[in-house]
Amino acid sequence: MTSHKVARDDPQVNPNSLHDFHKAKRGPKNVPNEIMANTTAPNEPKDPGHPYARTNNISFDFYDQRESNAPFGYEHFVSLPPTYGEETSKQWPLILFLHGAGESQRGRNESFASIRHGIPKLILCYDKLKSDPTNQPPSINIPLAPRLRRSTQTVQSDKSREPVSPEVCTLVAENFITVTPSLNMEWGYGWNASILSALLDEIVQRYRVDLDRVHVTGFSMGGYGTWDLALHTPRRFASLMPICGGGDHLRASHIRHVPQWVHHGDQDDIIPVRASMRMVDALEKVGAEEVEFTRYPDLMHDSWTAAYGNPEVYRWMLRCRRTVTGDEVAVPEEDKVVLAE
Repeated sequence: MTSHKVARDDPQVNPNSLHDFHKAKRGPKNVPNEIMANTTAPNEPKDPGHPYARTNNISFDFYDQRESNAPFGYEHFVSLPPTYGEETSKQWPLILFLHGAGESQRGRNESFASIRHGIPKLILCYDKLKSDPTNQPPSINIPLAPRLRRSTQTVQSDKSREPVSPEVCTLVAENFITVTPSLNMEWGYGWNASILSALLDEIVQRYRVDLDRVHVTGFSMGGYGTWDLALHTPRRFASLMPICGGGDHLRASHIRHVPQWVHHGDQDDIIPVRASMRMVDALEKVGAEEVEFTRYPDLMHDSWTAAYGNPEVYRWMLRCRRTVTGDEVAVPEEDKVVLAE
């Protein structure tokens, strides 16, 4: 039997090497003592400091998180369906998207790294499609973060420029509010479920969100973040779609009621497929109501391009509704602070 070879524990070669699966000898950086400063008024978008998020045909703005239960919050992109302003009585499903470690910010104005793949890529491709319907299928061209441009691993496997089916980007852009937090490594490694919960509290107050149709998905570090967030607030989500990630299988019973569609490449040499297998097995043992596991026999770490390019996953999300209510406000007001301006 051939064993999986795990990529080197070197961020220059493997941007996901700081993941929980690899960081037995590591620990997260300490969070800062001072509360981070915001420079924008409440609910006002800000300039991300780069041109890659500019759109003409769909709202896609960049915001500061205003309230948190920690000294920092997540900057985040929000897209609204083109008819959001017209259908004033409609409540919309929401997709929270969590990017991977290689898409994190580590430098000034580096949030463009977080919109190169997954859900935000689909939004940007939709904008391209509407700008020029004859240019199909649409694609984007956003550079790697500077720290990764010398990395053989990321250059060889980077599929951010692959075109997207018009059907897929239209399904997502026209039917969902999407939220893409941008993790800044200055505040530590990995997604913080408590801070994400405070962000979602803010989002559902700001927009007309259908609380029974909130979906969370992410890849790699974001795949771990998807399961971790669901375990933190197990009565909040309508569906989970973790991609090439893993989770705490000992607590799988807490989310057995949530529909889940798991994706992983069998040849993944960064986060081995057994990380997803362990969670799927645990969910099945505790009688999970709906668990789909798609394994890609020929794919390595990037199974997210295939997963997010499949229109059936969004039709599935549109069918899914929360069956166990609760966690509508995940962080009590008395536990939150307004981030300094």
